[in-house]
Amino acid sequence: GVPEADQLELFSILAAILHLGNIVVRGKDRRGDGCFVEPGDESLGLFCTLLGVEASQVTRWLCHRK
Repeated sequence: GVPEADQLELFSILAAILHLGNIVVRGKDRRGDGCFVEPGDESLGLFCTLLGVEASQVTRWLCHRK
């Protein structure tokens, strides 16, 4: 009973969430005080493409508490 356009949007959001789980977040040092995401991370690129957000903003959101 869900229109096809809405189904495609839901599948896109679901795919983005699944790709978000595959993004590798690495620590900058052994103490764990900082982290980073490789700019060429394939899952990051797919996540950003599916949701229409910038990769630089997503890496900032993932690596900073605020």
